[in-house]
Amino acid sequence: MADTEVTDQGAELVDRVAAIDIAKASGMVCTRLPHPSRAGRRTQEVWNVPASTIGILELGDRLVCQGVTRVVMEATGAY
Repeated sequence: MADTEVTDQGAELVDRVAAIDIAKASGMVCTRLPHPSRAGRRTQEVWNVPASTIGILELGDRLVCQGVTRVVMEATGAY
């Protein structure tokens, strides 16, 4: 049984976030960013990235250009 810690800290909201589902040959990426013209709204984009050096470097550049400040990853194996 895991220990549970109760805190008074509220939920953290991240404006520019990406999630990556990692597989052996590729990754499925989803970004959620503030809508460029509608305050309080968000945009979401999903795309596939090849698991190659070039694909990963291009993904990094794209996330930096979009101002992503948090990336979460999920994988079922040891990648």
